[in-house]
Amino acid sequence: MNRMERRTFIKLGTLSSLAMLLPACSRSYQFKEYDVVMMSDSSTGHLVRSSYSFPRQAPIHKDVVIVGGGVAGLSAASYLKDRDIMVCELSAQLGGSSASHEYNGQVFSQGAHYDLAYPAYYGKAVLAKLKELNIIIFNEYSQLWEFVDKQFVIESSKESRSLVNGDFREDVLPSGPEKQFFLGLISQFLGKMTMPSTEIEEELRYLNDVSFLDYLKEQKAMLSEEFVLALDYMVKDDFGAGCSVVSALAGIHYFMCRPYYIQEVELFSPPEGNNYFVNKLAETLKSEQLATQHLVSSIRFGDDGFEVEIIDVQAKEVKVVQSEKVIYAGQKHALKYIYPADKKLFSENVYAPWVVVNVVLNKSVESNVFWQNEIVGENRRFLGFVDSRSQFSENDAYVLTAYFCYELDEREKLLEIEKTPQKIVNETINTISSYFDEDISELVEKVFVKPLGHAIPVPTVGYLFNDKNEKRNNPNLVYAGVDNSRLPLFFEAMDSGIRAAQLV
Repeated sequence: MNRMERRTFIKLGTLSSLAMLLPACSRSYQFKEYDVVMMSDSSTGHLVRSSYSFPRQAPIHKDVVIVGGGVAGLSAASYLKDRDIMVCELSAQLGGSSASHEYNGQVFSQGAHYDLAYPAYYGKAVLAKLKELNIIIFNEYSQLWEFVDKQFVIESSKESRSLVNGDFREDVLPSGPEKQFFLGLISQFLGKMTMPSTEIEEELRYLNDVSFLDYLKEQKAMLSEEFVLALDYMVKDDFGAGCSVVSALAGIHYFMCRPYYIQEVELFSPPEGNNYFVNKLAETLKSEQLATQHLVSSIRFGDDGFEVEIIDVQAKEVKVVQSEKVIYAGQKHALKYIYPADKKLFSENVYAPWVVVNVVLNKSVESNVFWQNEIVGENRRFLGFVDSRSQFSENDAYVLTAYFCYELDEREKLLEIEKTPQKIVNETINTISSYFDEDISELVEKVFVKPLGHAIPVPTVGYLFNDKNEKRNNPNLVYAGVDNSRLPLFFEAMDSGIRAAQLV
C-alpha cells in the first residue's frame, strides 16, 4: 500500500502536529448488489487433473524456461533476452502481484502500485537496468535516482490523508514524545538500510533475529497502545503483518530505507501501478518469448536435462519443453506439486492474504483529491484506498482501489470472498462513502475483486539472509522472487530476477 508517514517532508527533531480536521460522519448503508467481476486464477487448478485428457504436443527445446511472469521472472528474462528462453505465466496478463487491468479505457492497478526515488547507494545492478530502460535519471542536487516520466510523480500536496479512529490528521503515527523518541532511535540506521537487502552489512543482521516490537522494548521505547497500533498498521501496509511479527530489520528498513525525514523523495505512481515497470521489461522481449495463460504443472530432471510440462490454458493442450536451465520465479507453495525435490526449502515461508477491490465510478465525488487515503479504525483488515483522480488530470470516470490485508490465519476467507464477493464489495463502498461523507453507491459502475493469497511473503524473525539458491537440489534450477528470503518490494524482486539470471 503506502508509506505516508515516511513521505512526509519533515526533519528529525522538528516534528509538529497538524490541527485536527472535522471527523467523517457516521452513516448506515443498505446492502446492495453491484456489478462485480471476480479475478482469480485459483479455479485453473483443476486443469492439472483434467489435463491428462488433453492432447500432448511433441517436445520442443529451450535454453531456459522461466516460471512466472511477474517482476522477478521478467527481470531474469530481460537479462537473458538474447538467449532462447520461454516465460510461462498462468494469468492472462503479465505482472503477478504487480498486475493491472483495463476497463473502458481506464487502466488501474491490481497489486503493487508505486515506488519512490532511489538513493545512490542502492544496488548497482537494478539501478543500471532501470537506467537502461529509461525509467530513472540521476539528480545531482538530490543525490537520488529519480523518475523520467514526471507526469506520474504524485504532487506532494495530493500525496495522502489519514483517517485515524474517526479523525483526520497529518499521518498515522501520533505526534508527541513517543514519535520523537522512536524516530531519534532508528535514525542511526539512515543510509544503512539498502536495497537489495542482501547488501545490508553483516554487523546489522542481528536485527533479523528479533521482532520489531521486541527490539523497541529492548531500547526502552515509550510505547502506548495507540502508538503500537499505528506501527502495526504501517508495517502491515508493506509487509503483511504487525510489528510483533516482522523482524526489527524489516521494521527499521520500512522507515529508514530512504532519506524521507531529511529531504523530499519523489513518489512515482502511474495509473497502472507497478505494471508500468512490468511493461517496460516486457518491451525488451520478443512476443514469442512470452507465454501467458500457460500453467507449469511439473518439472522433472533426467539424462537430457529438464522436462517441463506446461498446460496451455486457452488451447487446452499440454506442451513439453526440454530445457537445460530453469528459473523458478513463481509462487513457491506450488513446488510440492511441480518440483517436490525442493519443496522443503520454502516450507517455513509465511504469506499474508490480500484482496484488492477496484471500484469504477461514473462520476466524481465532491471531496478533495488525495492519492493515498489511509484508514485506521475498528476494521484492521481495511488499509485504505488509492484515488485515481490524483493520477489523471481529467477523466469522466475514475477508479478507487481499496486494499485489504487479512490476518495470517484467515486465508480461508479468500475462498469465501471468491464465492460471495458482494459482502467485501459492500464493505468497501460503505467505508469509502463514510470517508468521503458522501454516498457513492449510486455512482458505482463496476467493481473488480482480486484475491492475492501468496503475493506478500512476511519478513518474519529470521526470514532474511537465507538464500535458497545456496541449498537448492539442482544447480541448473534457480529461484527468483521476493519469497526467496527478500523483503516484498519491487527493487528486491527485480534484483532477485537479475541474480537468478546471472546464476544460469
